[in-house]
Amino acid sequence: MMDVWANLHWREPLWLWLAAVPLLLAGWRALRRARVLRYADADLLPWAASLSAARRDAWPRALAHALAWGLLALAAAGPRLPLDWREGQIAPRHVVTVMVALDVSASMHASDIVPDRLTRARLELLDWLPRLRGERVGLIIYAGAAGVLLPPTDDIDLLRRALDQVDSHLIEAPGTNLAAALDLARAQLAAAPGHAKAVLLVSDAESDSVEPAAQAAVEALRQAHLPLFVLGVGSEAGAPVPLPDGGFAERDGVRVLSRMDAATYGQWARSTGGRFVEAADGDGDWAALHDGGIAKLPGDPVTAGSVRAWRELYAWCLVPALALFMAVYLPRRTVATAAVAVLVATLVPPPAQADEAAAWQAWQAKRYASAQTQYAQLGGYAGQMGAGAAAWRQADFAAAARHFGAALLLAANDRERADALYNLGNAHYARRQWQAAVEAYQTVLRMRPTDFRARANLETAWQKLQRQSRDVPMQGDLRSRHGFLAEGHIQTDNVNGHIPDEPESVVPGMQVERGHVQGEGARAAAPTGSPAGTGVDSRLAPSGLKKMERLQDHPQTMLRNILKQDAGGKAGERPAW
Repeated sequence: MMDVWANLHWREPLWLWLAAVPLLLAGWRALRRARVLRYADADLLPWAASLSAARRDAWPRALAHALAWGLLALAAAGPRLPLDWREGQIAPRHVVTVMVALDVSASMHASDIVPDRLTRARLELLDWLPRLRGERVGLIIYAGAAGVLLPPTDDIDLLRRALDQVDSHLIEAPGTNLAAALDLARAQLAAAPGHAKAVLLVSDAESDSVEPAAQAAVEALRQAHLPLFVLGVGSEAGAPVPLPDGGFAERDGVRVLSRMDAATYGQWARSTGGRFVEAADGDGDWAALHDGGIAKLPGDPVTAGSVRAWRELYAWCLVPALALFMAVYLPRRTVATAAVAVLVATLVPPPAQADEAAAWQAWQAKRYASAQTQYAQLGGYAGQMGAGAAAWRQADFAAAARHFGAALLLAANDRERADALYNLGNAHYARRQWQAAVEAYQTVLRMRPTDFRARANLETAWQKLQRQSRDVPMQGDLRSRHGFLAEGHIQTDNVNGHIPDEPESVVPGMQVERGHVQGEGARAAAPTGSPAGTGVDSRLAPSGLKKMERLQDHPQTMLRNILKQDAGGKAGERPAW
């Protein structure tokens, strides 16, 4: 409630003087009454004026009249609250800067959390974005070193893109340097405007990362009055750590189990004023961590110049003002009739929401956009799966991945998880994200070893991944992140990697088939009657192809070199996971 009053703005505050109108009218009536009373002697007043009629219902009517003018003045002044507009949804703004530190170390590939810890962490963060109410969020990824992948921003789409860019190969230093991540988050928050700030750590919270340097970094957060919120993506039972080249990590010939140390991380979070929550299916984890934690932090006041949208509140004052004016000036029979009409209109049931049958009818009629909307309104596992399938039919693979990821979080059993993960892998494949697709299919096969479609898709995605060329480090001087954030041009030097051209193909064994590819047979014959002497020297073709190769983007290489700018000093001796 205090945040509401702190952020309340008035469009035209001078109209508040309308509240003085009842006082002016009362003064005018007092003068008029005095003039009437001076008209005759006191003995003749009962015949000149009816005093009992003047006093009848005087105080209730005067109070209602004054209250109506007060509400009308408030409505005319234009009360409003700042809003954050995103995807057609409006919510009150909560101005807090949050730096997210995401663990991408080798232990995050353990599969005790379906499909694995890192994929689950990304899905959890994507599930967190719709809950934001204007918070400015930045993203740090860390392993043996830490780097800023995205400075604080309130652009939801930019956050989604940054999460899509997350990859464990972006940080070359092995291990888990939690202290570097927390110190970098503290430095980023110190440079950010405002006073309301917090750190959100998304990690498997493994016991091997508990070290004196991490304790000192947590103490620095406490002294800087920065609460630490932790989302633990792991289990206390632990799981073996897979290695990039195959096999599992070992220590002295014994396979290492990466276990979550919930007690220590929970104590760290509480010491700074934050809280620790383990990732779980459904919305309970974010309800406790965000709704009961981050959203409760007092936000900074919002200045009018920085607001893009407002929630107008004048109707809440105008409607009761009109009702009071009607009660004062209109006959009681008319007021009673209007009240009955409003009551009947209120009791009329709202139009029925879209149900599953209507969504299925829209699907059968090939109105996939409508089907996607109706399935999304249904919610739940079935609704998210239907919305993802409809988005797939529209070739909107990014939306399909979001819906299938949400279905994975809402799945109630292993069969539903495997189905959602299979479709999520197909969406990654369609987006040419071969590594993510391979990991999804591998997890499906661990859950369903006899799934021939997932096995066939895995082989195809693995071939695509193997054919993709390795990134070549850049030698250019990347002075800032402005180019990445603003889609500007960053020159790369000596980029000689070759990525072979691949025809657009459809992954075999799709559970949700893609629509017919448009443009078949669109290659037209050469027009007749072209000017003589116009031709192309075939010897120039190899040169042109080589130039086209140079124009290809290398985002992973660019991001890796950007993140290196934040890693200062030596990583220190620590386990490789």
